[in-house]
Amino acid sequence: MKKFFLTWLTALLISFSINATESEIDIRYDGIYLNHITLSQLEKVYHDYKYRDYIYMPNWQYPPIFLQSLPVDFKSITDSQKRNKLFLQILIPLSLKLNEELALERLEIEEIKKDFVQNKKLTQKQQKIIEDKAAKYDIFTRLEANQRYQFFFEQLSTKVDEIPPSLLIAAAAIESNWGTNRVVSEANSLYREVAWYTDEGLKPQDERDDNSYRYKIFPTLYASMQSFALKLNSDINYEMFRTNRSTIKSKGSPVLGRNIAHTLNPASNLQNFAGILDYTITFYELTNIDEAELAPLSLPKNE
Repeated sequence: MKKFFLTWLTALLISFSINATESEIDIRYDGIYLNHITLSQLEKVYHDYKYRDYIYMPNWQYPPIFLQSLPVDFKSITDSQKRNKLFLQILIPLSLKLNEELALERLEIEEIKKDFVQNKKLTQKQQKIIEDKAAKYDIFTRLEANQRYQFFFEQLSTKVDEIPPSLLIAAAAIESNWGTNRVVSEANSLYREVAWYTDEGLKPQDERDDNSYRYKIFPTLYASMQSFALKLNSDINYEMFRTNRSTIKSKGSPVLGRNIAHTLNPASNLQNFAGILDYTITFYELTNIDEAELAPLSLPKNE
């Protein structure tokens, strides 16, 4: 009852602070979801939650404020330093939310694996879960019975894991030109992911005359980040990324973006993408985010 009351009161306070008919404010158990928001409205929400810098948050906890898309007037920011800072502020909670999701997905698989090791079999429900995970992460085998699921568990243990937020954020900054390019504003695509030989998606403009591809359109920024993370965790081109991540974890060390940035060259057409990625993480001190977490949803903190 107390949690419900706090959530309801938070929603009431936020709605009064924003006061915009076209803006969408969705208060859920896990955070505040904002859509069609303006810069001034977003700054007010950030002010209420004392989210005034993208690093050095108390206890490395970030408020669960999730933007569905960039502010409608984001491109009006002329100060590049202010724009870049705000872009990072927007993406940090999304990246932390994504890693919470991946951690829970990994835990679900590990719990099923424990049952498999103990009982030497899976229930039909567990089989379906693991088959669905294998399909999602592009794992295929002709093995059958227990050998099949043993293979799936081995592959999933490497593929289903967290991704350093610094990598997710820096890659988005580079590919979207800090949120200013057309693809992110019109398609919510942070990483300019493409679909080949289709008419569905956002048609490229001011580029080479090539009708063979379209930019993927995503309903939210988070959906775009999810898609990019799935590519890193499943695509054969990122096997080195996953291997390096597993090796670091096996030594009991934290997986930091800078330590595996060199494995992400296939993620972009830009030359020396890994080097640019490393520089961006270093310059903006994004490694600090790799061991941060989301704060519980609570009432805004008054001055």
